Amino acid sequence: MREYLTVTELNKHIDHLMQTDVILSDLWLKGEISGFKHHRQSGHCYFTLKDRDSSVSCVMFRSQARRASITPQDGMEVIARGAVSVYAPQGKYQLYVQELRPYGIGAWQIYLEKIREKCQAAGYFDVERKKTIPGQVNRVGIITSQDGAALQDILKIIRQRHRRCQVILVHSAVQGNDAPRELAEGLRLLNEHGGVEVIILGRGGGSWEDLMPFNTETVVEAIFNSRIPVITAIGHEVDFSLADLAADLRAATPTQAGVLAVPDMNLLESALSKQQERLIAAVTRKLTRNMENLDRIMMKKVWKDPAQLIKQHYDRLQQAELGLNQAMTTLTEQKSVRLALLTAGLDGVSPLKTMQRGYALIKSGPAVVTRGEQVELGGELQVCMQDADLKVKVMEKEAVSRWKI
Repeated sequence: MREYLTVTELNKHIDHLMQTDVILSDLWLKGEISGFKHHRQSGHCYFTLKDRDSSVSCVMFRSQARRASITPQDGMEVIARGAVSVYAPQGKYQLYVQELRPYGIGAWQIYLEKIREKCQAAGYFDVERKKTIPGQVNRVGIITSQDGAALQDILKIIRQRHRRCQVILVHSAVQGNDAPRELAEGLRLLNEHGGVEVIILGRGGGSWEDLMPFNTETVVEAIFNSRIPVITAIGHEVDFSLADLAADLRAATPTQAGVLAVPDMNLLESALSKQQERLIAAVTRKLTRNMENLDRIMMKKVWKDPAQLIKQHYDRLQQAELGLNQAMTTLTEQKSVRLALLTAGLDGVSPLKTMQRGYALIKSGPAVVTRGEQVELGGELQVCMQDADLKVKVMEKEAVSRWKI
């Protein structure tokens, strides 16, 4: 039997002991980051976790580093989950980190501020991109724990306000490491297959650590990408998360989320009933007035003895016709008499009548001669008599004075 071990065999033996140890194979270790280095070519991260008296080397491979929820920095106090193993070439043990989290409220606040700034820059909180909650909702999606009190609060208020509303529940962890992924997956499922009109994402109250899944970029991005409006109801009224900033509407409590998501059908039905009563009353009044008008019309004579009414109008027409004929006859006689008088007066001044008494009309060309100055010696004149026209030549011209009458 060999009485020694090689260095490699020793390191392998120690590594085997560590891997089979219940504590060392999966543990959470708290410490302060020191000497952090990120190798860009490989993507691996190397750093030391230390407390006041001790330190331990740590490595986080590229795949884990990509999924890390924080950016490690020197001086940051964190808790790291991983397994302890021996690095055989150097004969030293180190922590192979699977997950990193900030430790303490101060560290979480720094972490949250960085996530908030990143999401803000991506436009996840932009007010102009928020969607309007529909006024009439008949199908609601809820993402929460099926065992939580928040679900019962939401269901209770929805049943009270809209008993015919359909609810699609997607169960999800609401705290712990798996919560961000499950919450984001729930949003994706409801958008693709739920057929809902609004989504409620929430949980009941808890410590700030319990609410941290709702402060992750994974959940914030999933809310932003949702085509369906999202209402968040996370914790109590004083609790506020990054998910609330990304949501289309924030509810202070799960109960209020139910109020904001669905209309109060009781009030709507009551208002509809009142409107129906008003409509019936208005139609009834209109029908009553029309029936009264119809009764008054039916009481008139035209409906009792229409022939008599026709006879009365016929008699009035006959009288009007008779009066019109009489008026026309009288007017015609008056016009005939006036025409005769005018004819007699016109006949009295007729040139033909004057010619019958021995007078003649003298013309020089087309002009009528009325004065001697219009006539020249030797000129030709036309003398128009009653039965003949004479052409004469002026042989002599003598001025005379006549009595004017």
